[in-house]
Amino acid sequence: MSEVKWIKLSTQMFEDEKIRLIESMPEADTILIIWVKLLAQAGKTNASGYIYLNENIPYTEEMLATIFNRPLNTVRLALQTFRDFGMIELEQDNFVRIANWGKHQSESALEKIRKDTRERVAKHRENKRIEQENSNVTGNGHRTRRRIRRRERKRIYPFL
Repeated sequence: MSEVKWIKLSTQMFEDEKIRLIESMPEADTILIIWVKLLAQAGKTNASGYIYLNENIPYTEEMLATIFNRPLNTVRLALQTFRDFGMIELEQDNFVRIANWGKHQSESALEKIRKDTRERVAKHRENKRIEQENSNVTGNGHRTRRRIRRRERKRIYPFL
């Protein structure tokens, strides 16, 4: 799926009891940064809250530590905390998924983006098809039309 350039963050995010519990932990700031980075990564992946390198390769803890530029032990602590608090789910094949992704991402807005993109691409393809049908010359119709316009101008303005 294509990448999404935004995710929703609530202005009341820090009033959530899970976030407050995390704030009382050692490495709280780093753990919270990892949470936001996980949300952003899920937005980039754009697969209903799943986070993976590709559809066949889940991110490992080591890969996430590298991508997030954080110590491996801190990433492990963060992931375990998020699992314990029900913020993420680890699927049997080690794929990470943000729980309640709809809370963090407007699914209806994403569907509208997908629909608009499909319609825009279909319209573009239709215009290209019509343009090719209207072109009376095989090959590069653009150059041919340019030559025709140039000849018409020379006929009207012979000094050009």
